[in-house]
Amino acid sequence: MRRLYKWLAGAAMLLLLTRWSWAETYIYLTNSTMETVTLSTAQSGYDNIREGVEWDRLETEIPPLATVKILRFNRDQGIKWGKTYFFDTTVMGRNSTALLRQKLEGTWNFSKMWIAADDDPWRYDRDIHAIPREFDGVDSHLAYRSQYARPGGDDVYYVINNDWTLSERVPQSNHLKVLTYNAWALLPGLMSKNTSNRLATMAEAVKGYDAVVFQEVFDPILTARFRSDLQAEYPYLTEIPFKLGRILTGGSFIASRWPILEQDTMVYEGCRNDGCFASKGANYAKIDKGGQIYHLFGTHTHAYTGEEDVALRRWHLQQYKAFVDSKGAAADEPVIIAGDLNVDKLNFPVEHQDMLAILDVADPPSQSQYPHTYDGGVNTFADSKYTEYLDYVLTSNAHVAPVYSHNRVRIPRFIEWEHWTTWDLSDHFPVEGEFVFPLPTNPVE
Repeated sequence: MRRLYKWLAGAAMLLLLTRWSWAETYIYLTNSTMETVTLSTAQSGYDNIREGVEWDRLETEIPPLATVKILRFNRDQGIKWGKTYFFDTTVMGRNSTALLRQKLEGTWNFSKMWIAADDDPWRYDRDIHAIPREFDGVDSHLAYRSQYARPGGDDVYYVINNDWTLSERVPQSNHLKVLTYNAWALLPGLMSKNTSNRLATMAEAVKGYDAVVFQEVFDPILTARFRSDLQAEYPYLTEIPFKLGRILTGGSFIASRWPILEQDTMVYEGCRNDGCFASKGANYAKIDKGGQIYHLFGTHTHAYTGEEDVALRRWHLQQYKAFVDSKGAAADEPVIIAGDLNVDKLNFPVEHQDMLAILDVADPPSQSQYPHTYDGGVNTFADSKYTEYLDYVLTSNAHVAPVYSHNRVRIPRFIEWEHWTTWDLSDHFPVEGEFVFPLPTNPVE
């Protein structure tokens, strides 16, 4: 019995030591805005704790879209029983500020923590609390939540999130808005995370375009549901490329608001390594918007940057161009070429110029506030090693040219529970292309 008492006492001491060694809380802030924000933290209340010992400021600024650990404080050592401690972090944007607040109250062996933001009341729960407000002139939400991190203390996540704004179609036949979106919906168990929730939100987020070009929609069960969800907004869908002998479909299709008069798919010849599992290829849709014909093409070419990979991708681009040419679009009809082309124009500008030459296309001016379509530094789903621009909506030089055009990287982020701390809907950000052509203008309902 004496041995049992000793063992229990030792186990209890070990548990307390383990708890003490991890008795701390970290505060995170996600800056889901397009501006860098700066931080200023102050501790008030009982004044016996010291910066650099019981608490630390960890960052003083956060770039756009980044998530940063900004503050650490002990939950036991130095925290006096019955005393109250406050931590206030002021977040400063270009013209706006936000206040992130935490309160500790010492107990006999630990501390209780309350959290708040701006003028919200103190919260002692693990719910998501969201405050609608304007930040730097943009409708936004300041949201926060305490969540379990370790036996010795929750961590707290704050986010300043610019509200997502749906696109608005222009009811004129010579005006076209196209979105390309790599959805990162792989087969279950193959890397993709939270796919069901992401696709459900994505179907709502992409409303308001004339057409959307999707890639990497591979999950067979979720693909069927996703396509069904899209059809309230986009009743016309192309088929998905598939080649017998491949494990996966091509994962790509076009969703259109307007009737698709003709459609076709093709699968690329040639593949390498994991690219051989999928039937990667191209889609074609001949779309009638109010009597104006548009020829829209989408694709997903081979990835990676090794010498053999670049050569294979070049061959895919040549096959893509042949597929475009085979449709015989008239010179006075717009031809738009979109998709995840896996050519990084920021880090490999020579390959980008080669791509434009092979496809004989124009890359529209950018109106993007963010320079990357794949950024592992800010997107939790993306590989942290890569920061790239891979996704495009282009126009054919051999066909009628737009009098106005732009591409714009869009950043759909959401703070609801199903996206909390991941925020994004895919490992890629979508790209919008908007075009006005010198063609007859017919009103479209």
